Amino acid sequence: MKRFFSFIIGTLLAVNLFAQSNELNSGSTYSYYGTGLPFQSNNTSEKGMGVFGISYRNLNSPSLANPSFWGNSIYSQASVNFGFKNLTVSDSRGSGKNSLLQIDSFQAVFPLKKDRLGLSVSLYPKTRSNYNVVSSQVITANDGRTIGLSSNKVGTGGVTSFEFGLGYKINNNFSIGYASGYSFLREKDTESLVLFDDNITSSVIDRQISGTSISNRFGALFTVRKIFSEKDRFSLGTTIELPMNFDSKLNSETEKVIDGEDVKVQLSGEEMGDISLPLEFGTGLTYFFNSNISVTAEGKLEKWSATKYDFSAEEKNALKDRLQLGFGTSIIPKNYQRPNSSFFSSFKYSAGVSYDTGYLMINDKEIQTLWFSAGLGLISPDSRSASSFDISFQYGLRGTKTNSLVKENIFGINLSVNLTELMFLQRKLN
Repeated sequence: MKRFFSFIIGTLLAVNLFAQSNELNSGSTYSYYGTGLPFQSNNTSEKGMGVFGISYRNLNSPSLANPSFWGNSIYSQASVNFGFKNLTVSDSRGSGKNSLLQIDSFQAVFPLKKDRLGLSVSLYPKTRSNYNVVSSQVITANDGRTIGLSSNKVGTGGVTSFEFGLGYKINNNFSIGYASGYSFLREKDTESLVLFDDNITSSVIDRQISGTSISNRFGALFTVRKIFSEKDRFSLGTTIELPMNFDSKLNSETEKVIDGEDVKVQLSGEEMGDISLPLEFGTGLTYFFNSNISVTAEGKLEKWSATKYDFSAEEKNALKDRLQLGFGTSIIPKNYQRPNSSFFSSFKYSAGVSYDTGYLMINDKEIQTLWFSAGLGLISPDSRSASSFDISFQYGLRGTKTNSLVKENIFGINLSVNLTELMFLQRKLN
């Protein structure tokens, strides 16, 4: 138990350190729009399958995807997920690279009643902004002169949720769950404008947006066994997340040169506005041929067209409904973790592919993403422990170079450390 809580405290400290260092990195150019790119809350094991985790339940690692899973908890579990992405970015004028290392999520699940009622506590982002966009153009002044203009926009932030939830196992065939979170929005961006004209002063504009909201998620899982054989199992999962509404405020200020000194001047008073995140539906099917092999097909629909973003009409008009589809498989060798098993039998294997229509329509083009995924899982070599490690590899193609847009080739590595303990049972032997 002491080791369990030491893991939680160390993870929370690490989250704080990473949050401070994220500003040194750069993520997707498309995270500039709205509150940033929507975050995929599926854990590393689910990412390795290319699915969202709505119908696939991995007993060795807790999941955020479907609250109904938590009612099946037997052990107390804590998990931290790390992510690294390397992006190769290109447009019609050139290319470049950037990378981003971050903690993706933290979750702990406690069985209040073993295999019946479970409590989940988690901290994870719902959206993320992390971009550095450089652009240039030529403008025409009132007197007919042409002036070169260079703009550099750097931004970080997004929506983060601190969430509590309960899962309840009604019987061996049906489980339900609910989660509520306190979510806070923080966005900060700086735009540097340089005009190549000695008579015009260049400027730097700082913007900060903040707000809070409550999130509500529901999940259900239906399971049927022995459909075509004595060892098979069929799981149907579904999730619903209600829209989130933020009463947000915007503060803007600019730097001007006054009497030879850089002075920050507030552009306007505090501006109030509405920002929202969408209604989200998810469903999935998983068929377990036996305890070793499974296949999963899942989908999610997010109603971004109905959301609000009062601080930029351009960004709001770019939002559209988003559809995601994922297909994957998981294979556990028959001799997995058995004595004298071969090296290759020491791992679980997964692979999959997913397609995302994207939530943006820019210059009449959908910003779509195609992902290819593969993963490995390993239970702790200590036979007395059910703790595990998962690693997944992803390769994605996002966007296009046509219509003055940006294409991103993304290579991602995700790692989760899953600590599992029987916290509430006393040992008979020391």
